[in-house]
Formats: sequence, C-alpha cells, structure tokens
Amino acid sequence: MIDVEIARQIVSFLAIKDNEKVLEIGPGKGVLTQFLKGNITLIEIDKKLCKELKEKFPNIKIINRNILNCNENFDKIVSNVPYSICEPLMNKLIKMNFKKAILAVPDKFLEKGVLNLSMKHFFEINKIMDVNKHAFYPVPKVNSKVIEIKHKKLNEKEELLKNIYIQSDKKLKNVLKEKLDLEFLEKRIYQMNFNEWQKLVNALGL
Repeated sequence: MIDVEIARQIVSFLAIKDNEKVLEIGPGKGVLTQFLKGNITLIEIDKKLCKELKEKFPNIKIINRNILNCNENFDKIVSNVPYSICEPLMNKLIKMNFKKAILAVPDKFLEKGVLNLSMKHFFEINKIMDVNKHAFYPVPKVNSKVIEIKHKKLNEKEELLKNIYIQSDKKLKNVLKEKLDLEFLEKRIYQMNFNEWQKLVNALGL
C-alpha cells in the first residue's frame, strides 16, 4: 500500500486500546505500521524487508516468518493481505484467538466457494470500505475492499462444522458426532467440493 490516508483509516478501524497485543501481517515498507500503537508485532516473510523495518521501527518486535507458521494469539490483527495467501490466511485465522481483524482483500474475495460458505458460520464479516487498486504498488489487477472480522459465538452445530473444517486431512465420517445420510462420508474433508459442503451444512441444520 502506498496511500497514506487510506492506511491511516484502516488502522483507525482497529480501535486499539492501551496494552492490546497488535499483529500486522506482511507490513512491507511499513505504511500501515507508522499508525499503529500498543504492543505491536510485525510478521514479515521477506528478510530484506525485515531489515528495513527494524531500521525504521527499532522499538517494534519484528519476526521474519510465514504467518501460517505462527501459533501466537493477538487482540487485534491488521493486514494488506498478499493476494497469494488470502485463502490460507483465512483458514489460519479460524484457528487463532483475536478480538478483531481489519483486512484489505481483493474485491470479490469471500463472495463464493467453500471458504465463504464456512466463514459466514465462524465469523461476523463486515465490509468497511472500497479501496482503488491504485492505492497499491505494484498496482494489482483488481480493486480491494477492507473488511472487519470478529469471531462469532458459535452454537453446538457451528462448533461441529468448525471442527470438521479444521481437521481437513481426516475422513468426514471420523469427525462427525452423529450419523448423517451423506454419500461422501468416506471422503477426506479437503476433497469435498462446494456442493458437498452445502449438503453437509444443510444436514447439520445450519
């Protein structure tokens, strides 16, 4: 991101309180970082960028790591999400504890598919604003949107769906607590297509 005013707005949506643990994912050149406050941690996979960030923000904790390998929890999360990791990051967030995440993602992201079908049961997702693609460099092919994500208080069936979703290497029949009349029970969860997920959601009464 290169638009400083939009970066300022994105951080303001976090509404950071004193002593909250704040995580920025993929800070890049630190355009968002300059507006953050609190107990800040940056996770950046690029070693060169980490070095630059440490020089620019010497008092901030900076970790050179892939966010998908991070097991720490935070109060607030913010990111201009690299387009290549949007879906893996969402899957990671399902497993993390946090109060709120503010994310800039591709405009049509989370509007269809298995991830969208599942996410709406696990999170409260609100679109906050649109962001023109020229606010970024290099300029991506599509515009972006900023979304707010909060964990929902799940009922028993939603908890079961979440447990199914995150145990993707297991066969569906081995994760279900009750016997359901579904023809794809022998499939491993990651092999299920959209229509099968829709049937599962309906069978659970969600």
